[in-house]
Amino acid sequence: MSSPVPGALAAFGWSDRVLALCNTLDDPSLEPARVVRVERSACFAVFADGVERLLHAAVLPSVGDWIATSGAVVRHVLPRWSSLTRADPAGVVTQVLVANVDLVVITAPADRLSLARVERELAVAWDSGAMPLVVVTKCDLANEAMERTLVDRLIGADVLMTSAATRRGVSELLGRLQPSRTGVLLGPSGAGKSTLANALLGSDLLATCAVRDGDRRGRHTTTSRQLVSVPGGGVLIDTPGLRSLGLPGEVDVGQAFPDIDSLSTECRFSDCQHATEPGCAVAAATETGDLDPDRLASFRKLQREVVSQARRDDPLLRKAELGIWKSQLKSVRLNDKRRVR
Repeated sequence: MSSPVPGALAAFGWSDRVLALCNTLDDPSLEPARVVRVERSACFAVFADGVERLLHAAVLPSVGDWIATSGAVVRHVLPRWSSLTRADPAGVVTQVLVANVDLVVITAPADRLSLARVERELAVAWDSGAMPLVVVTKCDLANEAMERTLVDRLIGADVLMTSAATRRGVSELLGRLQPSRTGVLLGPSGAGKSTLANALLGSDLLATCAVRDGDRRGRHTTTSRQLVSVPGGGVLIDTPGLRSLGLPGEVDVGQAFPDIDSLSTECRFSDCQHATEPGCAVAAATETGDLDPDRLASFRKLQREVVSQARRDDPLLRKAELGIWKSQLKSVRLNDKRRVR
């Protein structure tokens, strides 16, 4: 591929990094594009002329991917510098939600805030290779203590209060995307992702829907991931609300819990699970009030999930753990027989 002219692609995140990746393909007939949405067996991508076209591929790329095409066929998916993933609901494979994002905007609705959910999303965001940002939506419905509670609980996380109704925080979030960074909105249904996206875009480009009065939850008004250009610079990917956000087996949960990660270096045992082991600095911190017990409980839950998913992903690990379990069971049976004698 010869050095391409970005044209309209400049508004969709084109950079020197993308140009360098394109130049590794020694085929001047290929045309660069960026995937803006994927539907069933085809994908849609935007090209330098600003036209969005339907493409076909043997293996579908993900929204946010940079691709090289020939005609209506995807010939190459360029190497990714980040990818937001999850274990699919069946726990069988790791699913790439979006690719090549610079900022993961975790939308936390002020009217039904779940700190445990935010911590889960932070673990996934840190693992993506992008920078996470916790954005509290509908902050006009929040009390004054909520921001302090979030900052105190989410150690090491950047927190921004926003309101599409009052425009609070919108300009600051726009600044995080400029001049050509890509952000993805991540959060549950009814979190106000599409409403916030429309505030950033300056128009009602994306469909929105009111939440239910009973439980403050929303319907899936966004049905597929969609990449759009932000006026003034930057790119935004809106996503459907995820009921399930399973952690892949290789996620380092400690990245989302730097306070616990730091405390663990003071534990007596290097493989301390922070449960009932003697000399556990993490457990001691909860007793002195230096660590929120709910935060530790969230950490333990996510760690167990990652270990469980790793077993599913790695048949050798599964076999080794089964061998240990059988050995322990055999030892128990032998001890029982000795007692009977």
